[in-house]
Amino acid sequence: MTRRIPIIPTLITAIGVLILCGLGRWQLERRAWKHDLITRLDAAATLPPVSPREFLAAMKGDISVQYRRAAIGCHAGPRKPYDLRPGSSAGGTSGFFVVVSCRPNDLPPDIVAVAGWTRRVDAKDSVINLDHEFAGVVIERPYGNAPDRPRFMLIPDAAVPPLGKPQQPRPADLPDNHLAYAGQWFGLAIALSAIYGLWLRRRSLAARSMVAPAVTPE
Repeated sequence: MTRRIPIIPTLITAIGVLILCGLGRWQLERRAWKHDLITRLDAAATLPPVSPREFLAAMKGDISVQYRRAAIGCHAGPRKPYDLRPGSSAGGTSGFFVVVSCRPNDLPPDIVAVAGWTRRVDAKDSVINLDHEFAGVVIERPYGNAPDRPRFMLIPDAAVPPLGKPQQPRPADLPDNHLAYAGQWFGLAIALSAIYGLWLRRRSLAARSMVAPAVTPE
């Protein structure tokens, strides 16, 4: 006699549903973590400017200075930009951040500053006379974990003329798609359950249709 519910397909489907629901729950937990992070980063702007001792502690990974305000003296003299990175102006226009190293030598910098914003790709070849005091918001690991790259980037409130003012980063701009991702995982779990239910129903109907009606002898 054939079992009404097949064990192997049911077990595989149940495991799949549990995995999908687990991924949905994980995204909800990530959403709660992201909201807590945004709250803490919002509070970071109200803290005192980062001190040299705090920068050293952040270099060691003991503390975070993400989105803290800081000030650095940039007196490296005439030099070309360290890098050109995609960024927006204070008004929201897409373009490039002109990133400069404030070290007067050619050693890899621990922190770089955004001298300003531009639309010109050839700005990387322009010489900038760096003799400024920059004050703004600190971004940690602007190049990820790439070796020999700056650990911090300062996005200042003002720009070096004739460059435009760069857009300041805001914690609220951090991507927060976790609720949508959670909905997708839970939706897939529901869809998988529905598909398996339909398959079971068709299987049952097919089994019934194969059973020949009993013949009553005359």
